Amino acid sequence: MSKTNQDTLDAYNKRVEKYIETSPQKVDGHLKKWIDKNLAFVSKSARILELGSGSGKDADYFESQGYTMELTDGSQGFVDHLNASGKRARVLNALTDDLGSDYDMVFSDAVFLHFTREELKGLLKKIHAALKDGGRLVFSTKAGEGEEITDRKLEATRYFCYWQPDEITAALKEVGFTNIEIEVIDDYRGKARPDWLLIDATKVV
Repeated sequence: MSKTNQDTLDAYNKRVEKYIETSPQKVDGHLKKWIDKNLAFVSKSARILELGSGSGKDADYFESQGYTMELTDGSQGFVDHLNASGKRARVLNALTDDLGSDYDMVFSDAVFLHFTREELKGLLKKIHAALKDGGRLVFSTKAGEGEEITDRKLEATRYFCYWQPDEITAALKEVGFTNIEIEVIDDYRGKARPDWLLIDATKVV
């Protein structure tokens, strides 16, 4: 595991409550429409793996729509929070651990932005292998150029990597994903923050 990834996990472990206090805890707007669009492609019995379940906000919405996700997070702090709130979650480091196989969907909201370009490219390959033929990868990341290390928001050091739509499209195509769609939306705090990229892609063998 890289130092940037370990530092980011350490930040979340120390600042679980701070993160929850300063982040949206409801699925609505563009996020809701994007999730709904992708859920329409899978049955209610679909096997869905969530990477980086965080506070459980997205899992609550999936459940409200009749879907069940396997909840995981690289942060022990978030896993403890999820289990204490009555959910079932396990620690899984997406970069170093085996993801399993035969998933209909892998979902990850606001997590992949913490991985370097090389880390994410390797993870995309792992996810492709973990999906069934026809399975969907659904994730969000941040638009922009370059990378940064900042203690903004949590007052603890986190790493961020920013992507342009054409860059992330090329990375997805390189490992075999097709039917790639990317929606660019404003950050919930407005244009003062980088745009979000809402991305979905399909594994077709």
